[in-house]
Parts: sequence; structure tokens; C-alpha cells
Amino acid sequence: MPRRPTEADVLALWEGGLDSAPATRALLIASSATASPDEEAVADLPLSAVNSLLLDLRCRMFGDALPCTTDCPACGESLDVTVAAEELRPAPAGGRTGEAHAVPATATSTTGGFTITYRALTGRDVRAVDPAAPGARRTLVRRCLLGVSPPVDDLPDEVLDALAPLLAELDPGADTVLTLDCPQCEHRWQAALDIADHVWTDVSAYARGVLHDVHSLARAYGWSEADVLAVSPARRRFYLEASAG
Repeated sequence: MPRRPTEADVLALWEGGLDSAPATRALLIASSATASPDEEAVADLPLSAVNSLLLDLRCRMFGDALPCTTDCPACGESLDVTVAAEELRPAPAGGRTGEAHAVPATATSTTGGFTITYRALTGRDVRAVDPAAPGARRTLVRRCLLGVSPPVDDLPDEVLDALAPLLAELDPGADTVLTLDCPQCEHRWQAALDIADHVWTDVSAYARGVLHDVHSLARAYGWSEADVLAVSPARRRFYLEASAG
């Protein structure tokens, strides 16, 4: 089982993800949750397995309760919701979820007169496609095609659009959706939760907190970053309080 990341590990993870695109950053964080971090190996996992690794890291570092805030689309009421990580655990897809040997599930469907064999989306697919580019959704679907009969150079757009929701059914844990109820107006709706973005927010806040400690203690005692990280958090709090007083 991978060890809990040290403060130095978190700082390196934060620094590595600062200038990365969200999809690349998600793979970087997920790979750090494995026993032998390998971003390229994680990139070939189905998205459900990537999400499981993200949750593994989140639980080891910050616990299994994920606080979320959203607004009711009906009345605008702000809601604070806490979700348990286990509620977000994606279903297995082609292997035991979260393990490096998991492979994308495959399926065959007849749509628009074509018999199409396809696989689930992987982290590599998402990383390769700019979500803001025109036709990004269809580009992702094309990457998942394994076979088309009768063969064609390119499937019609309407066929690609019909396949898109089938990819989500093939790997249910690829998208995390919460069902929410507004206590103010009793409206019920579904809201997407980006696990990678949530974990990155936690990592970033934690790293900035550590760096703030480094800054304060460097000013107070002339310590280097390595000196500060060598001191336990409990002792560090004492030194911070003492230097502030």
C-alpha cells in the first residue's frame, strides 16, 4: 500500500501541477497515489480507475469527508454538502477499480446502420483533447473506436453523438454526479463533481499553508525550507506561536 505523502511530496506535487492543464494535473495527482508513481501507466487506465486513485490519495491526506458548496439552480440558495469518499467510489471497469492492471471495458453496438466496437475513455484520451476545441466530444468518441462495420473513413456526426452516452454507460465511474435537494425550495437536481479539481484544491491549500509556515519561520529564525520541513507540525505550531508573540 502506498505510504502517506510527506509535506515535501505535497510541495513537489503542487509545484508540478501549477502550470499543467487540468487533465494532465489529474493524472499527475492520481499517479502519486500508486505504489510506483508512473503517470504514463495511469494515463491508460479507464477514467473510473483514475478517479479511484484520486480518492485514495484524498483519503490518505485529508480524510474521507469531501465538503462541497453549490447553488440551487431553482432559487439560488447556497448549499454546503459533505460527501463521503466511499459514496463516490466508481464501479469497476475492466478490472478491480484503482489497480494498475485495470483495462478499459469494451462493447459493441449497432447505431445508424453501423456495428461499432468501442472502449471506455482513458486518462490519455482526455489529456490529448482540448475540451474547448470545436468538436472535442466527437474527437473523444473517435479515439475510442476499435472497429466499424461496414468500414468508413469517418462516422457521421449523428452516429458519434449517439455513441457518446454509451461511453458513459460503459464506465459508470468516469463521471461523478450527485443528487441534491434544496432545503429552501425542495428542488431536486443532479450536479457534477470534478474529483480531480476537488483534490487539487485541497493539495494547493495544504501546500500554500506549508509554504506560509516556511516563510514565517525563515523570517523569524533564518531557517531554510529543509529546516522547517524537518520539524514536526506540532513543534512548528509552537515556534510559530512563539515567534508571533
